Amino acid sequence: MTSLSDLQRAMQDGILGGGSGAETLLAQPPRGSRAQRLRVYQAAYGLRLTEFLSNDYEKLRCYLGETRFNAMARAYTAAHPSDTPNARWFSRHLPRFLQTAAPYSRQPELAELAHLEQALNDAFDAPDAPVVTMASLAAIDPSGFSNVCFDLAPALRSFAVGTNVSSLWSSLRCEEAPPAPEMLERPARLLVWRQASGSRFRILGEEEAMAIDCVTQGLSFGTICEMIAAFDDPDGAAMRAASYLRGWIEAEIISGLRAGGGARK
Repeated sequence: MTSLSDLQRAMQDGILGGGSGAETLLAQPPRGSRAQRLRVYQAAYGLRLTEFLSNDYEKLRCYLGETRFNAMARAYTAAHPSDTPNARWFSRHLPRFLQTAAPYSRQPELAELAHLEQALNDAFDAPDAPVVTMASLAAIDPSGFSNVCFDLAPALRSFAVGTNVSSLWSSLRCEEAPPAPEMLERPARLLVWRQASGSRFRILGEEEAMAIDCVTQGLSFGTICEMIAAFDDPDGAAMRAASYLRGWIEAEIISGLRAGGGARK
């Protein structure tokens, strides 16, 4: 006698396309065949996976249009079958898939649009963390401020892009016709984070991107000022560093302060 778990496993394998003979487990339908009924279940499963992708990559769906997006979803599902019961993670490979799989790899803005949407989703779902305020900075002894290091919020993401993906995303968000895709003269860095209850992003200037990298490496404020001075205009380095720090605090991306070499908290 076949156990219920064995029947369920055989039916699941049949729907996922990896098993044979699952149609024999189905009742004979009034019209058509058992195999046709199984294909209905298989199609419904594929549509459900497409819906997951559509929810996670709304702007990409708008950019591609329903027909192309659905075809892309089928290709992605074939390349990356669902391997976890948590639907949140089914779409995690999509940016890489679009970057490497033809014909989508011939449109680099597709992978970058997916990467941006993924980063915004991940930032939204990131763990909560304390928020450092300007009052927190005011409480620090000015004589020791150059030794202070900063912890970045876990929602923060930063990555390079080579296309005008930020313009594409912004147009799609406003339900406007997106501009033609373009390759940038030089790569740009995007900063993605969560502020209050929403995810945001902006383009970083080269100097600020370098400063963010310094914070990520655990360098002190004094060292960051030195790095900025070496980057451009030494006389105004301290003021520029202070301006960046104020902007980061107002954006709620600094989650902790510590003395240089101290433990993160």
